[in-house]
Amino acid sequence: MNIRYSSYLYAIILSVSGFNSMAEGLNYGVVELTADAKQVVARDEMVLLLRIQQQGINRQQVSSTVTNQLNQVLASARRHEDFNTTQLTRRVEPRFDYQKDKRIDNGWQDFALIQIKSTNLSALNRFAAEVQKVAAIEGIDYQVADATLQNNEAKLTQQAIALFQQRARQITHDLGGHGYKVVNMSIGSSQSGRNYNAYASPLMMSRASNSAPVQDVAAGETLLTLNINGKIQVTGLP
Repeated sequence: MNIRYSSYLYAIILSVSGFNSMAEGLNYGVVELTADAKQVVARDEMVLLLRIQQQGINRQQVSSTVTNQLNQVLASARRHEDFNTTQLTRRVEPRFDYQKDKRIDNGWQDFALIQIKSTNLSALNRFAAEVQKVAAIEGIDYQVADATLQNNEAKLTQQAIALFQQRARQITHDLGGHGYKVVNMSIGSSQSGRNYNAYASPLMMSRASNSAPVQDVAAGETLLTLNINGKIQVTGLP
């Protein structure tokens, strides 16, 4: 065999052996573990969905009525500094029937959806009762406000990390190691499902009397969970 070729082959073998040893070292003593921290949090923000809808033969009249009612609701909501108001959609659609497989246009329908959020639950509930004169309540939801969520997530992160470190130390001790290094770590959060509460027959209630009753607050609670998934490498194993 050629001496130069033999030296080259020997160098490759050494390189591969060194790489395998390095890979074994990187994977040796690697342990996956998880840690969860949980907290029950009160839902402190109300989300109100309003629908304004009109239909008729004349498109311009229908849309003008919806525009006036929409402006009235938005102007009323803006008087409350603690309301976060968003117009979600506005759409005009033709109304029609089929007679003997032939489409017959018979008018127009115009509707808009408005979302209003607030941590002032009592004020938004009163607003929901008052606004039924011009808008129907599509639904009411309660959730955890962003500021409350961030505050609780910060606390839960500290708790989950402390629990992760505690488990890492225990695993290191049980395996007979001298210490550990964190190889990687991912942090995520979740909360229990939200219930969309239907507001009982808002249109019928508004027609039955000039002022609809104010709904009692029943916001409920959410289970907030913060989980950590990670890998550690135990060092100093026998």
